Amino acid sequence: MAAPEATRPRSTRLAVAAVLVPPVAWVCALGLSYVVQDFACTAYASAGRNPPTALIGTAVVTLDVVLLVLTLAAGVVAWRTSRRATAGGGSPLFGFLGRLGLFLSLGFAAGIVMIAVNPLVLEVCA
Repeated sequence: MAAPEATRPRSTRLAVAAVLVPPVAWVCALGLSYVVQDFACTAYASAGRNPPTALIGTAVVTLDVVLLVLTLAAGVVAWRTSRRATAGGGSPLFGFLGRLGLFLSLGFAAGIVMIAVNPLVLEVCA
């Protein structure tokens, strides 16, 4: 006899990952955007050259878009986990984790979008 959906280790890992991935992606977006921008601007300034602001801005935005896609993918996994838990009469914990992961994904995706807009609106190496 197969184990119920809620007790399978894969389902548990997916539900927990759907909750943990969005905040980790947001922290990575915040930290890496700062590090890439600060390191590149400082390196060019210390060498006495003008930094390639378009290239640095593109790198930061590309990094943020990749992390945004990862966050939204975690939201899709959370939504599927929530639907599976409520439709199949599964554990209420999985329904909660799915809804929590979905809301976290949307919230942190908005935060990543705000981080990604920064190099588009402000000067990269000011």
